[in-house]
Formats: sequence, C-alpha cells, structure tokens
Amino acid sequence: MAERPEDPEALGRPETPSDPRTPGSRLHGLAAALRSSNGSERKRARETLTLIGQPAVPLLRVLLDDPDRLVRWEAAKTLAAMVEAENVERFVALLSDERSEIRWLAASGLIALGPRSVAPVLEALTENAESRGRREMSHRVLKELAADNSVLAELVKPVTDVLRGDDPAPVASRAARALSDWEELTAV
Repeated sequence: MAERPEDPEALGRPETPSDPRTPGSRLHGLAAALRSSNGSERKRARETLTLIGQPAVPLLRVLLDDPDRLVRWEAAKTLAAMVEAENVERFVALLSDERSEIRWLAASGLIALGPRSVAPVLEALTENAESRGRREMSHRVLKELAADNSVLAELVKPVTDVLRGDDPAPVASRAARALSDWEELTAV
C-alpha cells in the first residue's frame, strides 16, 4: 500500500480505504494535489473538486484554515466556483484574511452567491468593521450585488459610502440600519 502524502486525521477526516476508487481516497488525493508545487496539477485538482461539488465541501472547508496561504487560496477558489449557499459564512470570515488574494476570492464567491450574501456581509460589519480588508471587500460585494438592483443599491448606499473611508467607526451603525431595513424588506 502506497503511503499517502497527508494524514487524513490532520484534515479532519477519518481514515478511508486506500482504494483510489473510493470517494474518500479520491478526495484525499485531490486535496494533496492542492499542495503541489506544480500549478497545472493544482489547477486540475481544483477543477475536479469543483465538479465533484458537495462531497468535497467539508474537506475544502478544513483547508480554508490551513497555515499555507497557497492551500487556503486553492480551497477558497474552489469553493467560490461551486456557488454553494452553505459557503456564505466561511466566505464572510475570509473577508478578513491576512492575504488580499484570499479576501478577493471570498468576495468573488459571495458575489456569485448573489443577494443571499447581503445579510451575512452586513451582519459581519455590525460585529467587526475594524479590518480594512473586510471593509474593502464588503464594499466590493455590496456594490457589485447592487449594480443591477436599484432597491438593493438604495438600501446599501449608506454603508458603501462609509466603507471606502479610513474611519471604521460609522460602519457598524450604518450596517445595522441596512440589515434592519433588509430584514424588513425581505420579511414575507
């Protein structure tokens, strides 16, 4: 039996049979390929994981916390391409990542998810607007989502107006007001 390059326990997954035809083993191999120094190999693994979809999500979520920025980038890019609603909270958390390219991918994922991203982004801003990266990427998400929806544009304008500034102080209160307006607007 060939030794695997990663310990499944370290990835938060139980040991799986070594038969490459079993889903766990295949996912494990693709996750290991995301660590490759070969860009083509990483891209192929990322694209394959995107096609696998939901079964790969738990493993990719674990990889979002990897200390290696390249692995986090690959996992975020893969999840962003999947457009799965369950990724919203993780993408919102990544808006504060130390690496700008990971923040950008998280914002892209939130934009791809559409209006269902609005409330979680606003809520995150009410809780913590200190991170300049979070403010910049939240601005990008809200502006992009509002570009084709005048009702949303009107609702988030007070927030986007302050997100580009250097002072995070007014962000939380404006985001809270916009979130309240959003909840009122979307209540059925």
